[in-house]
Amino acid sequence: MKAFIVNVSQLFKLNTERSNEANFADNKRKLLIPLYQREYKWTDEKIKSLVKDIGRKDKFLGNVILDETDECYEIVDGQQRITTCFLLLISIFNHYVGHQREQKSIENLIRPYNNEYILQNDTIGDFVSDDNGLLSIVISEDKDVYYQKNDFERAFNTINSSIDNLNCQNGIQELKQKLLDCQFLVLINDEHSHTRPVEQIFLDINEKAQLLEVEDIFKGHCFENYDEDSHQDLRNTWIRLKKCGMDFIKFGYEDLSQYVYLYLLEHVDSDMPQKLVLDGKHYLEGKSTDETEKLLLDMIEYGEAVIDFYSKLNGSDYRFIDLCPDGKAYGNTGDHKLLKIMCKEMLEYRKAQYQKFPLMHFVHFLKINSNIRVTIEYPVFRKIITNLYIYMSLFSLLGGKKSKKDLDHSFYDAFIGDSFSITKVVESAKALRKNKVDAFKFKTNFEYEELSFVYSIIDSYASNSNWFKKKYSKEEGYNLEHFIVPYNKRGNISWNVAGRVKKLILPVDTLKRYRKNTLNFLIMDRELNESMEDWDIVAKIEAIRVWYNTPGRALPKHMELIISYIESLEEYQNLRELKDAQEEEISESYEIFVNAYFMDESQQKLYEILQNRFRKAFSNE
Repeated sequence: MKAFIVNVSQLFKLNTERSNEANFADNKRKLLIPLYQREYKWTDEKIKSLVKDIGRKDKFLGNVILDETDECYEIVDGQQRITTCFLLLISIFNHYVGHQREQKSIENLIRPYNNEYILQNDTIGDFVSDDNGLLSIVISEDKDVYYQKNDFERAFNTINSSIDNLNCQNGIQELKQKLLDCQFLVLINDEHSHTRPVEQIFLDINEKAQLLEVEDIFKGHCFENYDEDSHQDLRNTWIRLKKCGMDFIKFGYEDLSQYVYLYLLEHVDSDMPQKLVLDGKHYLEGKSTDETEKLLLDMIEYGEAVIDFYSKLNGSDYRFIDLCPDGKAYGNTGDHKLLKIMCKEMLEYRKAQYQKFPLMHFVHFLKINSNIRVTIEYPVFRKIITNLYIYMSLFSLLGGKKSKKDLDHSFYDAFIGDSFSITKVVESAKALRKNKVDAFKFKTNFEYEELSFVYSIIDSYASNSNWFKKKYSKEEGYNLEHFIVPYNKRGNISWNVAGRVKKLILPVDTLKRYRKNTLNFLIMDRELNESMEDWDIVAKIEAIRVWYNTPGRALPKHMELIISYIESLEEYQNLRELKDAQEEEISESYEIFVNAYFMDESQQKLYEILQNRFRKAFSNE
């Protein structure tokens, strides 16, 4: 193990210009971030802080741990700082456009040998582009293994902005010199046969100071548990695991650290601490190589199964046959379209992290158990997915927080043990859903997606089959109708009598109080919604009854309940009479109706009517 101090200039030249053992090897000409290392993820705040600190004085930038290979030095620790310094030099280079000698001095640092950039990154490929002396960050999507393109571009823009704020060439010159004088303590693992793996050294240096994230510590313990001869196999395995963690960002995961934690939380211990330390001991401590390898491969298999499933959901021809071969017989029913919407919503939804686990586990279980998968009938498969979807949606509607105390292991447990049966799985999915249905209550500010879900249940859910006859969505042509208080800016309502239109304007405070209220909305066909514009409530109700009083249509239950309630109000009956009498001056009467409809007692009564109907939708099973 070598250890010596270098400044930034010496680090990027890989030469301390001293002929003793505490130096870089003469035949090493690049610093490499290998595939098995983490992604670049420094925030704008960290970048600005570093540039600001360097601008004040040259500073010590901490430890750098390198692993010497046959061709280069692989960066084990320090890639965030080294990458940021490298990007800073590129930005300074660009600010010296027209100053050839200054640019040449920087070029001698960033590509000192054979015109190749000293810093290479296997996770993004070549990432610096030279356009007639102006350097830019260009990352090809097919080379961007861990989806870092936006982070690199953001970081470079932040650095450029920080330098722009210097406002003068002297400021840039001073920043450049202070940057080059900043120092690192470099530790190089150069005798692999006589020392512990460099990943373990990295862990020893940083873990006790709690400077590392879950991913770093977990990886360090993996290397500790593997024999040295198997370290390259471990690196290859880690690359696959890392890819899973990054792909799960689509599902609201933050990074590989969270992927590892949530996997162990679901599959190992529902009380698992986020740092993976139980009773003062890291979860991996004392594990054998075989135990560690099995865990890693299980985590990869799980992740790759879910990712493969998600990619297939985007295909128009996908019919779930890989999970339920019996689905082939139902390929023309159109059910698969709604099932795909449900599954995508569950996977992509950000507010119910732990409530995705049942779907993910179900998918993984079926993919690895072909003997069970071929026995599942499609209606049963569809029933499980639907109940899981309702469970997750209701968790969100109930205002659940992302907390592991809300993690329910009952569905996972239904797959474990010798007494497995698909019936037990179905009942477990139903139990998850039932628990949330029983707790469900209307609230005053449902969003469109939430309300469309609730009204889909009320109007179309078939309890005997656990299936929706139809589910409201914008994609299927259903709009949100501002039924009582209009959406237009001034609150105009067109009161139409005998072909004459009188414009009514609701008070501003009425608009603010009621416009976003749940009971202000219906979900209806886009064509009907757009035809009504800013009509008055009497005209709207008439139009709705005419629209649905035609062959092939039936008045949706949520509309029937709300309209029937409105028609029972004395204030509405008064409006009806004024319309029949062709009265035009009705502003005061209209405002009285609106306030009567939205008064607390009235709202509570209508909420109870809708809530009871919602729960009744599940009562005939």
